[in-house]
Amino acid sequence: MQKATAQQLKEHNQQLVLKAIYTGQANSRAAIAEQTSLTRPTVSQIVGELLAAGLVQEEGQGESSGGKPPTILGFVDDAYQVIGLHLGGHRTFGAVTDLRGQILARAARPTDRTDVESVLTGLALTLDNLRAQATRPLLGIGVSVPGLVDPRNGVVRYTAYLNWQDVPLGQRLAAHCDDIPVYLDNDTNLAALGERVFGAGGGIDNMVIVMVGVAGIGAGIVVNGEIYHGAGGGAGEIGHMPIANNDVPCVCGRRGCLEAVSSGWALVRQAREIAAAHPDSALNTLAPDDITFDDVQQAVKAGDKAAVTLALDAGHYLGLMVAILSSTVNPQRIIIGGSVSELGEPLFDSLRRTAVEHTLAILADETEILPASLGTDVNILGAAAQVLKGELGVV
Repeated sequence: MQKATAQQLKEHNQQLVLKAIYTGQANSRAAIAEQTSLTRPTVSQIVGELLAAGLVQEEGQGESSGGKPPTILGFVDDAYQVIGLHLGGHRTFGAVTDLRGQILARAARPTDRTDVESVLTGLALTLDNLRAQATRPLLGIGVSVPGLVDPRNGVVRYTAYLNWQDVPLGQRLAAHCDDIPVYLDNDTNLAALGERVFGAGGGIDNMVIVMVGVAGIGAGIVVNGEIYHGAGGGAGEIGHMPIANNDVPCVCGRRGCLEAVSSGWALVRQAREIAAAHPDSALNTLAPDDITFDDVQQAVKAGDKAAVTLALDAGHYLGLMVAILSSTVNPQRIIIGGSVSELGEPLFDSLRRTAVEHTLAILADETEILPASLGTDVNILGAAAQVLKGELGVV
């Protein structure tokens, strides 16, 4: 094992102190020393450096426990700002946030998928828009991308949405942005990080998010506080795992995939079949070819029997997948996000019931299943959290 250098040790200790203040685990020099097991002189020196850097401020005197009252330390939320971007197949959007994930400004534009350069031009324009709206120095830029991503080297290995292969996105953006630090990762991985840091994950170190969207389904896995990428960045690609009856065709060319029965496009396909075959359904009042996922969602909310059955069935198959994740990853919490999660109670009741039925009781009891809380901002907040993790080590 290679021995850490003095500089690496210093940076590690600084991150320990800053994280203690950021998370509220400790708010005085003495408390930080106790929390981190660092010596008081070391903590005092690091705090002095953080005060000089503007990341920490003194906020007055705390209560005395018999001696000199401690000086309370607080994190400076607006010491820097962060840009989080999501590069979608149809829309590119992003936001400027403070260091607590509070969104301060937004920008968006359609994604021109003509070729790699067209996509990069649109992304750069969105980024320039956000940089112009930033009012504090930028700590870094985070980018959420669909597909297989090599976050260490900043390379998009493959994304079907954009027809990309081995695109050095991080390097291109860093060159465009005067070498401001750029981080990127798969969109579902960053959704997991976003919910863990700012949302329903609540800082839990072992959790999974299952994003069930109109276009597809994927999972982001957090193990011991770190995103689990797998050997080639493909961990969490659950959408095309065989989970249903083999008679159900999938867009990938195979049958029985989770996406073929629980994704938004699968529900739209089934709703169009209902519209043509069931005159008693509210969906029958719509031209089958015109039915969208929004129509399905409205029909479920209205209590349409056939539409509710669709939600129950989708929840059942998602529950089977949650049971697999509970048994293989054994997370403390599984969060369900994406457009399909907005089908609400019918979907979640079916999902939870199926998951419990197909999981060992002791594992089921240890795993909470919750809806996501960040909505459509989950990817850009996850991208911002990745910057906080990489630059400051506080999340």
